[in-house]
Amino acid sequence: MRYAISFLLLALAAGLAQAQSPARPSGPITITAKSGEWQDGVMIYSGDVLMKSKTLELRGARLELRQPGGNRAPYEITLTGEPATLMHAGETPAELPVEARASRIVYRSASQDVELSGSARLLRGKDEINGEKVRYNVPSRRVQADGGDGGQVRIVIDVPEEGAVLAPPAQQPAPEPSPAPQP
Repeated sequence: MRYAISFLLLALAAGLAQAQSPARPSGPITITAKSGEWQDGVMIYSGDVLMKSKTLELRGARLELRQPGGNRAPYEITLTGEPATLMHAGETPAELPVEARASRIVYRSASQDVELSGSARLLRGKDEINGEKVRYNVPSRRVQADGGDGGQVRIVIDVPEEGAVLAPPAQQPAPEPSPAPQP
């Protein structure tokens, strides 16, 4: 059974890793909340917290950001909520966004790992993975899951029905030719 779960996780991870994402969330990072405190490399935000960059978004009730080495050093974000959520945008139209939720989300910038714990759920398109703990690596889009003590991992992989025709990507209509000038 353990090998079957490992195989399914590898299959799901392979689907999630179709295209490589940048090594770090791109663009500036903005954090909004009802209150915030910042002292000696520790920032604590609470109340309707939103942390957003161009490619990564975190939402929850409380966010703690630890960056003891200064603003260029690696940092760790711990987000809690009921639920805390993550949205990682796809980099290309073929790369589906990844959405996740859990009671607790920990993001480590040095390794680009996201650890979801407490009724964790991760979605990519119609593919879904649920467990007590789910780990997600942002650059590789690799997923690992654990059912916890006595629990199980639940994986749903959307496989098109045999003979189903996949819709081609939407295309822009060709521009209409301009009428010839009249003499």
